[in-house]
Amino acid sequence: MSRPQFRLQSIFYIGSLSLFASSFSFADNHIAITEADYLDDIPIIFSATRLPQKIDEAPASVTIIDRSMIEASSALTITDLLRLVPGMQSYNTATNTFAASYHGLSDKFPPRMEVMLDGHSIYIPLFSTVLWDTLPITVDDIDHIEVIRGSNTVTQGSNAFLGAINIITHTPLSPQESTLKYTTGELNTKNIEFRHSGDTEISHYTISAGTLKNDGFFFNHDLKSNTVRDPAQRRYLNFSTTLSPSLQDSFTINLGLSEGYTTVGDIDNKPDLERRDYDTNYQHLSWNHLIDDSNELNISYSHNLNNLEAENLSIEATKDALGVGDALAIEFLAANNPYRVTAEVGDVEQHDIEVSLKHEFSPASKLISGFGYKFDRARSREILDTNDWVSEERSRLFGNWEYSGFRNWALNTGAMLEHASNGGTKLSPRLAANYKINEFNTLRSSVSRAYRMPSLLETNYQSVIYTPASLTPAPFGPVYEIDTLANKDLKPEQIDTFDIGYFAHWPDHYSQLDLRLFYEEISNGITTSYRALDTPLATGDDKYRTEMNRAQWINRGFETQYKYQSDTLLKPLIVFNYGYIDTRGYRNYGLQGGPGTPEVMDRFEQRNPMHTASLLASITLPDNLQLSMTRYFLSQVRWLEGGGHTPNPTYHRTDIKIAKTFNLQGSHNLRLSLIVQNLQDDAYPEFYERNLFERRTYLQAKLSF
Repeated sequence: MSRPQFRLQSIFYIGSLSLFASSFSFADNHIAITEADYLDDIPIIFSATRLPQKIDEAPASVTIIDRSMIEASSALTITDLLRLVPGMQSYNTATNTFAASYHGLSDKFPPRMEVMLDGHSIYIPLFSTVLWDTLPITVDDIDHIEVIRGSNTVTQGSNAFLGAINIITHTPLSPQESTLKYTTGELNTKNIEFRHSGDTEISHYTISAGTLKNDGFFFNHDLKSNTVRDPAQRRYLNFSTTLSPSLQDSFTINLGLSEGYTTVGDIDNKPDLERRDYDTNYQHLSWNHLIDDSNELNISYSHNLNNLEAENLSIEATKDALGVGDALAIEFLAANNPYRVTAEVGDVEQHDIEVSLKHEFSPASKLISGFGYKFDRARSREILDTNDWVSEERSRLFGNWEYSGFRNWALNTGAMLEHASNGGTKLSPRLAANYKINEFNTLRSSVSRAYRMPSLLETNYQSVIYTPASLTPAPFGPVYEIDTLANKDLKPEQIDTFDIGYFAHWPDHYSQLDLRLFYEEISNGITTSYRALDTPLATGDDKYRTEMNRAQWINRGFETQYKYQSDTLLKPLIVFNYGYIDTRGYRNYGLQGGPGTPEVMDRFEQRNPMHTASLLASITLPDNLQLSMTRYFLSQVRWLEGGGHTPNPTYHRTDIKIAKTFNLQGSHNLRLSLIVQNLQDDAYPEFYERNLFERRTYLQAKLSF
């Protein structure tokens, strides 16, 4: 494949100059900014560089989903909100399991995007993705979301290979109030959510809790009579507080936990989905110290713990799967103990510590840099072929220098030097320049090279069934069946990116426009590939799967977002998003037909939806009656998993929301909402062919007091 016609050597040198200093964390930075800053003519963001920047000075394209968009939308889940981001694909893999990907090429667990909650990563290395169904927050907990559209490893590490999402919850410094919200409707949904903000003599705090439950959808597997439900239930608790013992010091503590169950599985290929129980919690602690007028120090530590369990495989299920009798089924279960009804289980523990320093040389020259260390470990017999812990370590140096001393120009140069125990050491640099044409129009261009280290899953994924003692030594060996073998020699993925952006704001017309043209070349892509066994097994198996660097592709395209928002009569809000992407490339799928057959080259031309679009429109009539409509469009796509051998068809979906706010005694109010998703009831498949999304209706009542 041809290489981009630009050179990166100068970036390596310039970016490396800013590696030795650091930044304050998102969790601390955003609390000093009011909601008005995000709704101003030019919003202020942090996620692009860790420096507070106006969106037209950032080195990347950024989409902000603010509270007004959240209130107007029909979204009941966080991933539904992400449908409002140009170039992003969001989909349900079942009723209560979700995925979100930027620039597609996705399976059930999209691996190339960092997701953070108040600045700390919620990416789970055992699955190389985020498990959205286990998060201890809901849409009501969110203040706003910042989405970096484009590689941002310089700021957030190698998981931000294609983009990054920072979900920012209501700060403890938000106005003090209490809310109680109840949602009922389709699928026997019954959600109760509570949130309260308050203060003490030395601190401010926010607490939220709730329980979410539904019965799931009827999936018809043989299109005749065999149906199955996929219910879920989640209970969560969140607590955050900010303490300021002095004018120079502030401490932020975020704690969260969730527990419950979700029904998981491959809807197209397995007739019965399985229940998976989970118990998760996190702690995020941060200290921000103002050294002097020019220097600010931040030290943060986060700890995540995820436990996902399922029932052990039964004797009957083992007999059916292996075609053996009762006695051998018992022996197989003993030889492979434990083996659960689903492989989507395991324990994950993560520790992440970071020290950063912000230095302001002058109002026009700012440097943020630092270092961090992350330790992850996981155990799963089904995924890692061991009952012991498997671990990985990563350390990083990072920095970004912003200079705006030139007339009409703002420059950003930065880099991250990362070392991973399973991927070596790589330097990811970025150089960007923003040119302000006039007060209302800005051009931006950036060039970058970034690497994604192999995840713990990709390096260690191994699925083997061992032979009971009664069947060895002949004709069987110690291994009865091999599905996947680990590959410890994976290399990091590489992406070279060049993009041009345009940002315009017209305050007199209450409008903003964002446009991004991009070129992305990905090499050494990690993908599943079939290889021949050195010695075929007695069961007849002669091949296995493994993860290999056997994919490469190019993305070309453009994205645009237009936003109109006014506090004038009817308070109109219009947000339009569109993304076009042309993907060319392939993955080497290996010997799918077995030894002696040609290797299969899987082309990527249909693996990305070429067109994605969304439209959100809202008005508020007299007497606090809000009417809103959301329209979604996604062109046909054949995901890397799911949907069969033919592409999922193009779909159009229209949601409406009607909300009425009643003013009660004092400052209390009651907001009643009617939400109808897929109003036209034109059922369409989301990801899996039989995962049909039909019309769904919900009622909400939210009491603020």
